[in-house]
Amino acid sequence: MPDPNTWDQPGIAYDTGITWDSLAKPKRKAMNTTKAIIDFSDYTAAELGPTAHTIHDKMLASVATFATPAVPMATLLTQATDYDAKLIARASNAKADIVAFNAARATLEETLGVLGNYVNSIAKGDPGIVEQSGFPSYDTAHPPDFSAPAAPQNLRLAHGDQSGGIVARHKPDRQGSTNEVQTCTGDPNVEANWTTKGMFQGGRAELTGLTPGTVVWVRVRTVGLKGVMGLWSDPAQIRVL
Repeated sequence: MPDPNTWDQPGIAYDTGITWDSLAKPKRKAMNTTKAIIDFSDYTAAELGPTAHTIHDKMLASVATFATPAVPMATLLTQATDYDAKLIARASNAKADIVAFNAARATLEETLGVLGNYVNSIAKGDPGIVEQSGFPSYDTAHPPDFSAPAAPQNLRLAHGDQSGGIVARHKPDRQGSTNEVQTCTGDPNVEANWTTKGMFQGGRAELTGLTPGTVVWVRVRTVGLKGVMGLWSDPAQIRVL
């Protein structure tokens, strides 16, 4: 019997005339491409705490899968609870409370990043395992967009309910985004004349404490992932009442 991996007659045909007699190579399995998010810098203050608690609860419920987490679940719970308390205290606007909140957020973000890497090392791209962890995720075949967001559109200004207040409405480039709002009472073409009034969720911002009778210019830009800032909207103006 001829060797099944050789020609019957050199230069004529394979044994079968179609394929090699030897076994075909097995097909490669499709790669899992789901990853747990490890950077939470773009999460709002209100979003971060509940996300951390969800991760704690789900990882604790899946201890068989996540048997040796890089950070103990008790530590995560302590940090998340502390963060919640510091967030409430920050509403006082006292400098000490703001500093304490920022420190608590930095600690919690670092812990979530470490745990996210641990989950990814266990899951190896398996979406089911990532889901068990409670971590938000993305598909590496369609990674997050870290580019600068486009400028918000259709910026409109209206007078607020009280003297010295205005309401700015616009259409952000991205849904559920955080947007920086700046005002200017001088020449809007001079960059140094612009002052940040705050960071606002979505397409509405209520500005207060403005001087009645003053003509105020307003512009808006969207905060992208990893803190990448978007383009400024066209400015709009209004006379404050």
